[in-house]
Amino acid sequence: MIKHSIIAVLVLLLVASLVFAAEPVGTVTYGAGTITPTADGVVVTNEAVTVPMMAPAKPAAKKATAHNTMTSAQATQAANKAALKKGEPKLQVNKTTTTTDVYDVSVKNKKGTTTYGVAQESVTNAQGHTQTEGVVYSSYAPSKAARANEKGMELSIAGGLTMPYNKDNRDDLYGKNGMIADVNLLKVTCPYLALGLDYMMLHPGSKTHDDRHYHGNYVHNISVAGKFTLNPWDSFQVYIPMGVGMMNARMKTDAAGDYHNENKWGASMYAGLGMQYDITASLFAGVEYRYAYGWVSDKDLTPYHQDKNLQFHNVMLRLGMRF
Repeated sequence: MIKHSIIAVLVLLLVASLVFAAEPVGTVTYGAGTITPTADGVVVTNEAVTVPMMAPAKPAAKKATAHNTMTSAQATQAANKAALKKGEPKLQVNKTTTTTDVYDVSVKNKKGTTTYGVAQESVTNAQGHTQTEGVVYSSYAPSKAARANEKGMELSIAGGLTMPYNKDNRDDLYGKNGMIADVNLLKVTCPYLALGLDYMMLHPGSKTHDDRHYHGNYVHNISVAGKFTLNPWDSFQVYIPMGVGMMNARMKTDAAGDYHNENKWGASMYAGLGMQYDITASLFAGVEYRYAYGWVSDKDLTPYHQDKNLQFHNVMLRLGMRF
């Protein structure tokens, strides 16, 4: 009997532990029973036993999950409603910069070729306002004449023909056509005008008339020189040479055993007309006519005089360089 009671107590403890291990949601009562020993163990029948009823775990988890899902959906809906109340966001206009370069304006003249370029910048701000600014650039390619005019100095030499104008008291020329040589050094003050020094040497040929023989004729002339160019921006130029200075004239006269060798200084001037071509910006060549006049009377050079001042017509080929 005691054994049966111990077994019943153990069964009850086992049932109680199962009851307290799970969350109870109710109880189930079974009727009175009888404990019958068998070869395989003890069998309890018809005993009143009260057993707690356990709540299923999975349905509870589903309920919690459904509750959480509902809460999350409500929060999302509330957030959407709040966002809609704020209105749709406005589009933002970024600041943009546009630069355009234009090189299509070219001007060509005697001074050279000038090409204009326009750099234009357009800026649009966030409010949609556009502001445009531009800068004009230019490039200049000088012509050959312009490069020549940039030079500061001019040196040239010339040679050609001199033709004496004066005659003696028998209306015979003192000399025949001869040689002229010239050196010219000028400082360019502007494209139109150059100033400097000029040396001119004239050597008319000897002339014989019956008993009169004129020979050894020389004229040296030093002048403050000028050159006025009419069209300095052309490669083919026309200019006016001019100068004032001093002239020394010498003449030898043989007549019937009477020999005279005289020379005389006097003021002088010259003027003329010249044409030249710029071979390069530094080198030029041309032709020049020059009329020279000296306040030197022939009465100071020969006894067969007309008391006239000396005059000469001259034609020269000129070659020069600029630097």
